Formats: sequence, structure tokens, C-alpha cells
Amino acid sequence: MKNTCWRGLSILLLAGLAFQSCSREDELFDAQGGTLPTNYILIKDNGFTPDVITVATGSSITFVNDTNEEHSIVSDDSSAILSGTIAVNSSFYFKKDTVGIIRYHCGKHPSVRGAITLRP
Repeated sequence: MKNTCWRGLSILLLAGLAFQSCSREDELFDAQGGTLPTNYILIKDNGFTPDVITVATGSSITFVNDTNEEHSIVSDDSSAILSGTIAVNSSFYFKKDTVGIIRYHCGKHPSVRGAITLRP
């Protein structure tokens, strides 16, 4: 009887651990992006890192200002991305549900450029 109780308790414990490890979505996915991962682009003094990125349509993209001055992100057509001012150590998040290429630049430094390819 004791062996049966211990065996049953062990099975329940192992099942609980397996269930807990399968439900750790918070480590894999950002809430802003739903079930798609968030992609980060760092704003640096001399450019974007990475400056070219390919993501699934609907993915979150977060620009992080990693400089000592304010910046803004503007798409070349001025409609897909228009961040407004991004303060030092702050970020701007967006996501698009379209397919295509978005070319963008820094509003303060127009020669600093990048591109995002949204694929299905």
C-alpha cells in the first residue's frame, strides 16, 4: 500500500513539473507581439542595429534608443512608421499586418537608414 501511494504521488509530481515547463510562454513571447516574438532594432549614434531585418507580418518591432540624444523613426513614405520623438533610453513599438518592404530613416539624421521586410 505504501509503495502504491508513493508511486502515485511521484507520478503526480512529475506530471505537474512537465505541465509547468510546457506553459512557460512568457520566456518565449512578448505580450505586445501576441504569439510572435518581438524584434529589436537599436538606434545607435551611427546607425541602426540591425539596419536590415526580415520578420513575419504581424510581428512586433521595437526601436530602442541606445544613444545620448532624442531620435525619431520615419518611413520613407511617411505613413508606415512615424514614431514621434524617442527619448534617451526609451523605445518605440509598432507592428504591421501587411507584406512588403518598409524603408525608414532617422528623422534627425536622414542619412541613417534601414529597411524592414515583412513576409507572410
